[in-house]
Amino acid sequence: MTQFDIKKYSARVKPEEFRAWNDKMIQKYDPDAFHHHSNPVIRFIEIKRVKTILRLMDEHCKEGRVLEVGCGAGNILEKVPSANLFGIDISALVLFKAKERLRENGLLLQSDAQSLPFKGQTFAQVICSEVLEHLLDPSAALNEMARVLRAEGVAVVSVPNESMINRIKNILIRLGIFKWLFQRKGCYSEMPENMLDEWHLHIFKLNEWLNLFRKLFRVTRIRKIPFSWIPLRYVVRLEK
Repeated sequence: MTQFDIKKYSARVKPEEFRAWNDKMIQKYDPDAFHHHSNPVIRFIEIKRVKTILRLMDEHCKEGRVLEVGCGAGNILEKVPSANLFGIDISALVLFKAKERLRENGLLLQSDAQSLPFKGQTFAQVICSEVLEHLLDPSAALNEMARVLRAEGVAVVSVPNESMINRIKNILIRLGIFKWLFQRKGCYSEMPENMLDEWHLHIFKLNEWLNLFRKLFRVTRIRKIPFSWIPLRYVVRLEK
């Protein structure tokens, strides 16, 4: 790992414990549930993020192979206009949901994002949405994405703007309405006050993410979700 990565690296999860810890977090928070959240604001942000990812993909590569790294329950992959869909996730729990959602339309494999089970230059496009911040080593996953992406391929990555998200959460907490707004019956009772205490292992600013991306890709577009004046998520198009 580089000095840049070590600075932000969280050692609270050991590599040999990562899979079990990740499954525990999935059972607690269920990323699939965010796409169907009872709070319309959260649903709006998720819908806009997914639509932005799809818009930034290369429209001329609909016939090429598309891989989603950390595909979760398949909420994004099912909307990708390609007949050659592939998805990997380290969790069998969410892959089961993805297989039910996609039926026979795609090949889904249980695999670590930091060691993809594909030959080099296999895919025309790669998607990685809200995954890198959960990984032990985001740079290893980016290296793998660059390796399996063919020449002139496109990768679309989305990452959270954790500092702004936490500032907004703190305001809502001080107003006494945070839990009321984000309570949810079903898969989890409430949103955590700080995801760095829970499922997120890294908190990078935008320029730090971009510096990491530029080691392997050209950054060609950046979109702020849901709006430029309140960027809770960044969707970034990368090209080799």
